[in-house]
Amino acid sequence: MVVSYRSRTAPRRTPKTPPSPDQPIRVAVIGTGFGAAVHIPALNYLKETEVVSICSRRPERARAVAAKHGIPKSTADFRELMRDDEIDAVVVATPPYLHHSMVIAALEAGKHVLCEKPMARNLAETRDMVKLADSANVVAMINHEFRYMPVRARVKELIDEGYIGEPQSASMIVYRSSLADPNARPFGWLMEQDKAGGMLGATGSHHVDALRWWFGEIHGVAGATATMVKKRHLPDSTKMAKVDADDNFAFVLRFANGALGTVHVCTTAAIDAGEEITLAGSEGMIIMHDDQELYGARRRDVNLHELPIPERLYGDLPEFSHFLTKPTILLLRDWVKAIRRGEGATFSPSFADGAKVQEVIDGVMRSGTQNRWIDTSGSRWPVSSAI
Repeated sequence: MVVSYRSRTAPRRTPKTPPSPDQPIRVAVIGTGFGAAVHIPALNYLKETEVVSICSRRPERARAVAAKHGIPKSTADFRELMRDDEIDAVVVATPPYLHHSMVIAALEAGKHVLCEKPMARNLAETRDMVKLADSANVVAMINHEFRYMPVRARVKELIDEGYIGEPQSASMIVYRSSLADPNARPFGWLMEQDKAGGMLGATGSHHVDALRWWFGEIHGVAGATATMVKKRHLPDSTKMAKVDADDNFAFVLRFANGALGTVHVCTTAAIDAGEEITLAGSEGMIIMHDDQELYGARRRDVNLHELPIPERLYGDLPEFSHFLTKPTILLLRDWVKAIRRGEGATFSPSFADGAKVQEVIDGVMRSGTQNRWIDTSGSRWPVSSAI
């Protein structure tokens, strides 16, 4: 029996009239973890948006967050948000295994969507979401906010300006100690593979998106994952639970132009040594340290030298308690601009971008199981535009 890919599509809608410029876009936030720590402060900072509802599966948590941030409505049922005509847009900031059902409900209700990464549990779910978003006449973006970090944004500009010439090689090396202690980080969805947990999705999605943004389309991947801390304490308990999601991963990418990239991430290191990214091309090299320092050199330069980051890339924003609030504000501004422009607006990182990242993540998992390269070019196993 041949099972075809789901053919679900949203009913064709009359394009939504964007809110007038003097009216804020009314947003509901689903999720009170990252949603409360980053999204709500970011949305509250912008005069173009107003948080009108918060959703958590724990009603008492939703009420507490609503009271803290002055949000008029709270609920434990995300479907209630979709029925609310006073809500223009939805931020989905829940664990990734919940993204698909929530995003589908939002798209079918004609709400604009900003979805956290990783986009879903697997490529099939992301393709479902892309197809529905394409027919729903709304703006649907993925929160790859690391694109808006000033250092990374400057790297993009330099590459586009030809600073390194033709891209040839990239490496990302990360050694963190965040998951080294089984007692410090309790067991949760991040440790469960069937809930789309694991660091490959949590942080690897950012790395894949950045390299694809800088170097272009990814046509092949090979890699593997590992779980080095195999048990963790259950919350509020002395009992231990088995971990089956990855805390270490490594993979190689082959780009459309033939360039290669490597990503190696360890989150169980005894010492937090940070992150280093090196990008090399036919005419130069760029090196980043922990999204704070940027160095470069061009052919015939004797040494690397520090590259300045233009003040304009910082967005003239105040300090926030979470370091990702600033780049999220910058991404939200682009989300708002696209919503204001209405049908036909171009925007990125889009659902299509998120789906491509998911394809590479799935490819790493398949490669580790099958011990082979995985083709992601679309030429060997093309996906029909009709599905």
